[in-house]
Amino acid sequence: MALIVRIVNVSIRGLVLISRFVFLFALVKFLDPAEIGLYGLLVAAIGYSIYFVGLDFYNYVNRKVSGGDRALWGWYIKSQAFLACLLYFSVFPLLLSIFFLGWLPWTLAKWFFVILIFEYLCLELVRFFIAASEQLSASIVLFLNQAFWAVVAVLFMVVDDVYKSLDCVFFFWCAGSISALIYSFFKLKSMRLGGWNNTVDFQWVWAGIKIAVPMLVATLAFRGVFTFDRYLISELSGLEIVAAYVLFIGVAGTLLAFLDAAVFSFSYPALIGAYKSRDVSLFKRNMRIMLFSTIICVVIFVFASLLVFPYLLKWIGKEAYLDNYFIFYWVLFAVVINSLWLVFHYALYAQQLDSQIVYSRVVALVAFLFSAFVFYFPFPDESVLIGLCVSQVVILIWKLYAYYCLTPVDFLGFDISKLKLQGLK
Repeated sequence: MALIVRIVNVSIRGLVLISRFVFLFALVKFLDPAEIGLYGLLVAAIGYSIYFVGLDFYNYVNRKVSGGDRALWGWYIKSQAFLACLLYFSVFPLLLSIFFLGWLPWTLAKWFFVILIFEYLCLELVRFFIAASEQLSASIVLFLNQAFWAVVAVLFMVVDDVYKSLDCVFFFWCAGSISALIYSFFKLKSMRLGGWNNTVDFQWVWAGIKIAVPMLVATLAFRGVFTFDRYLISELSGLEIVAAYVLFIGVAGTLLAFLDAAVFSFSYPALIGAYKSRDVSLFKRNMRIMLFSTIICVVIFVFASLLVFPYLLKWIGKEAYLDNYFIFYWVLFAVVINSLWLVFHYALYAQQLDSQIVYSRVVALVAFLFSAFVFYFPFPDESVLIGLCVSQVVILIWKLYAYYCLTPVDFLGFDISKLKLQGLK
């Protein structure tokens, strides 16, 4: 039964990837590069702002959910929702600065704040279902929130030119998110979770905030790399280059989405449970599965993308993308490195070695900004791309080193304990 669920889950995630892939290429085919550039900037801004609304509180909640008392799960969700509402209205004035400073035009403000709410809710529900070992439900929410509406939007664009606009894209996006939230409501109701009637415990929330804030710093640093990159490129090279960057990193990023669906969403909850129960063999087995599965997926993806992608660009037939194909090599390398360090990220996360996650990401952001600045003078067109790759290599080195230094010898997932260092002890 577990195998069937995994196959169905991977199939749904596969549909999500295919749908997003088709949607992305439809956008660059039907919309002007400048509009794609704006779309990329809005998506990046929403993705970054979510963390101010959520405060990365899910890191605290999901550890309680994984292997925890089901009778309290409703209370966890209720407490997290209360905190999110409070944070949203608190940071609203700060988020307005995005438009006051001219980073995004005011015409996108209404879409920004509505989509921000929907994206946060859907993201947290996906995370909750994964932590609750309801991976299939997580995939369905993801499909409705990211894929179904995208396919519908493409069909409308093909049928009538009037739908070839950003406003129509954002409308369909909101409709997809609403459908995902409706499904989630009925799923949570069917799970018969306990704790809904319990009052919010402010001390419990505050305890979670103190744990979540260091992880938030790490997340903001990491996401800052994949947010500032677009805005730096926009300032240095213009919206057309941002459009090319959005397309190329969107294609390369499908690797991470697939790994999350096929590998990490199954392995990391089991990894947390194995470490909690001190099950050495299960912990090591999941580490091996994550690493070897990741390597296999990376190799297949790299060869497939380099073989097929150039033909897709010729089909699009726009110089803004053809003339900047070199960008794809840079972002592909960065995504491959990202895929590898995620294995050791989850190993550190399972052991609650949050400080190492924080340090690695903060240092990576500094490395990104410093590298982009230094290389701007000799290589102005590639400076941001170089900074992106340097930041990912820094994270990989840091997390690999921390894993072998801080993981108990008997828990090391590979038989290389003789290489264990003591520098971080």
